[in-house]
Amino acid sequence: MRFIDSHTHTYLRGPEDLELMAISGIEGVILCSFLPFQPHGFSTMYDLFKWLIENETYRLYKYGIHSRVAIGIHPKAIPESEVKMVLDHILTLFDNEKASALGEVGLETGSKEEEDVFIQQLRIANEYLVPIIVHTPRQNKQKILEKIISILDSENVDFSRVIIDHLTPDLIEKVKSIGAIVGLTVQPGKLTPKDIYDVITKYGPEGIVINSDIGVNPSDPLALPRTAHYLSKEGISGGDIQKIMYSNIRSLLPI
Repeated sequence: MRFIDSHTHTYLRGPEDLELMAISGIEGVILCSFLPFQPHGFSTMYDLFKWLIENETYRLYKYGIHSRVAIGIHPKAIPESEVKMVLDHILTLFDNEKASALGEVGLETGSKEEEDVFIQQLRIANEYLVPIIVHTPRQNKQKILEKIISILDSENVDFSRVIIDHLTPDLIEKVKSIGAIVGLTVQPGKLTPKDIYDVITKYGPEGIVINSDIGVNPSDPLALPRTAHYLSKEGISGGDIQKIMYSNIRSLLPI
């Protein structure tokens, strides 16, 4: 079985986790931009992007894990100042092909500031036609998702290159109906391997990607292989497991 973890923050974890991931067969990860605090301004975001692009990719490579970098302003980490400078820098990074996707971006509370920053980033993604990894919050998820979809639609974003992440099972049908990619996070407080089994049994494996969202919150570096093991025991075919754990994300972001 082959694995690509479609949403990670490995830069917030130690080398022991990277070794576990490599040993378990995780051969690729998508690095999503996020800080567990509100950055002061441009310099903090500049350093984050620099670390992801230059340092974290090499740190992963030393363990045999390939990576793609998604850069963006997370709605929970909008800088206190100099947002325009950050957006201009994101443009430069895409212009120089330093990053492969926009992310993670989206809405947390749905404030006017979050909406404005989200829209400006979507316009950058439209200019460069890069995949977009969209965050949905733990609270008021359905209401915020409706707002996210409305914004994506108004900005004429191609839904086929959008992962709407951290979804709950009740929202999957809505996301699939618009042609976006369903992102499912196996993590305490989010989904379990049993939840993934139920989803795959109901909807099949097409247009679905699985991730650990490994970072500062309680999370499992082995979320994908553990889930694959559970699905296999419950009778899900190896082909279907391979699609949600590897092939679907690789089609969008080749690693």
